Amino acid sequence: MNPPPPPRGAAVAFVDVTAKLSLLMAGLSVLWCLLQLLLATLLDRFDPVGWLQRQYLPVPPALEWTLRHALSLSLAMLLLALAFAAVSWALLRHRGWGRRGFIVFLVAVAVANFAMLPLLDGMFDAMQAMLPADFLATAQGREAMLQMRSGRWVALASAGITALAFAALHGWLVLRLCRPDVRALFR
Repeated sequence: MNPPPPPRGAAVAFVDVTAKLSLLMAGLSVLWCLLQLLLATLLDRFDPVGWLQRQYLPVPPALEWTLRHALSLSLAMLLLALAFAAVSWALLRHRGWGRRGFIVFLVAVAVANFAMLPLLDGMFDAMQAMLPADFLATAQGREAMLQMRSGRWVALASAGITALAFAALHGWLVLRLCRPDVRALFR
């Protein structure tokens, strides 16, 4: 025997709370992106790649690319935050495109969290490459390498657990947003 469907009020409350929390997060993301855009503009004037090279520090290609495109990346993040705000508003207003867009954002963020794991691992390789070879031959260098290895595993484990937790939460939200009682609210 199937359990009775939850009352319509529960579906409305779920959508409203989800949309309002998402609007809050979107607003904070927009503010953060504006600050990031300001910092990227200032950073561009200081030429951090040139400064690192003048210090005879190797600049990993990924870091160089990120620093050279910091302004464009910050602008792209701002546009994504604004799009998320629009989708969250449409979700609150019970628009069908808002529900579908919100689901797309949930899935994309869950996938992006897992996609960041190899980048995090590569960051540790880049940090290791920046250490001078003569330093690595010393006792302090060997100690630094041990600390870096343990830091790598702690960072990867915590990022992996976080990605799994967010994937579970986002999966639950997607399932809730696809239930018939919730879908019926959208036009």
